[in-house]
Amino acid sequence: MHWYLPGTKAGGPVRSVFSLVSLLKNYFDFYIVSSNTDLGSNTEYAGITPNTLFTKNEVNYYYFNNTHLTADNVLALLKQIDPALIYLNSFWSFTFSINIIRLKNKKLISAPILLAPRGMLSKGALSLKSFKKNFFIMSARLFGWYKNVHFHATNQQEEQDIKACFRSAEITIASNLNSGTLIKNTTLKTPGQLDLFFLSRISEVKNLHFALELLKEITSDISINYHIYGNLEDLDYWHRCNEIIKKLPKNVTVAYKGELPFNEVQTTISKYHALLLPTLNENFGHSIVESLLTGCPVVISDQTPWNDLEKNNAGYAIALENKQKFVEAIINLAKLNQAEFSQKSNASNSYISNKIEVDKSINLYKNLFNGFTKN
Repeated sequence: MHWYLPGTKAGGPVRSVFSLVSLLKNYFDFYIVSSNTDLGSNTEYAGITPNTLFTKNEVNYYYFNNTHLTADNVLALLKQIDPALIYLNSFWSFTFSINIIRLKNKKLISAPILLAPRGMLSKGALSLKSFKKNFFIMSARLFGWYKNVHFHATNQQEEQDIKACFRSAEITIASNLNSGTLIKNTTLKTPGQLDLFFLSRISEVKNLHFALELLKEITSDISINYHIYGNLEDLDYWHRCNEIIKKLPKNVTVAYKGELPFNEVQTTISKYHALLLPTLNENFGHSIVESLLTGCPVVISDQTPWNDLEKNNAGYAIALENKQKFVEAIINLAKLNQAEFSQKSNASNSYISNKIEVDKSINLYKNLFNGFTKN
């Protein structure tokens, strides 16, 4: 994968792989191959020697620096490791996905390849820079570049998205893993006041500007605090969001709080009442899962796997064209008293506990990996 810890700016895929490795490292020897900088940064990680294999906490790592990151060096490393399975965690990364597919098609790599698109083939994701993406996919179909690749989808919607791009693709579904823990939310709740947060990359696909537009519609008898956490991936987009923030009514306060390290996410968001994330697409949504694990109900779009929230009293999953329902959901949460909020918070805990069956998911991944490894 192109970005990994100690970097955090690439968001969900980093969390997914961290959780996967943490829960499965007793069953497999993992070699994480990545770059020595974070998303959008040229600063190399401190304390990491690049271009060298090393082991830490039972996991093997190799971080390329920019000058060493070539197709020949990637191939040489793969031959040195001689993996039983190559697991790609991107569709669009040239160096860490497309180039490896190219090497496989040239028969320079013998290991089976399992590719997790991580939501990159969804309609929402493909709508951004659509011409280039659609041209590549059309070419890939025409020349059969992905005929020797098995796809990993994290839910049925992602399976459909992959099939829409590659009709004959072989796909296995295994839901994402999250190594977060269940926390009871003890935040005080006063009727008419609501502390919301946003936790994701600041990019158009996460739809922060839409969330801010919603807050324009909040009636003056409701007081809203909205704190934004995430990597400023797209500064032009962030400027656009700031222009909306300047026009918000006095009863709505918005503040950017920077990035959150993994180990601080749940303790930080436990101070809030709810997540507001009207994303264009999530194939899992770690911030959604972590919010529910922390007893924070969520207000999200229906472009995620979590579309039965409302009937389980754990929040709202709303069609993006229904702006008024988003506004009503925020106002309904704001009007809750302490007892009503506690009931919804507990329901959020119960909902996600029932949805995420960690032991079952671990077995799914064991079968997935073992099913495709070469002898």
